[in-house]
Amino acid sequence: MSIQVCENYQPSKEIRNSYPLPAINLRKLACILNQWQQNYRTRKALIELSDEQLKDIGLRREQAYAEASKPFWIG
Repeated sequence: MSIQVCENYQPSKEIRNSYPLPAINLRKLACILNQWQQNYRTRKALIELSDEQLKDIGLRREQAYAEASKPFWIG
């Protein structure tokens, strides 16, 4: 995953003085995006498991569908 950052961007003095700009921690953002990607992939894989595989991990098909139907941004 590649993140481009515009290092030379400086908001105008008027913007800096009138609007508080949020502090962005790019490492934290990268971690969040990675977690979302992992959520998407694991939920997609969960649906593809057979009933026997689900039984091995202690889930029923209904539970797998319920988990897989969650949005990727929900942990």
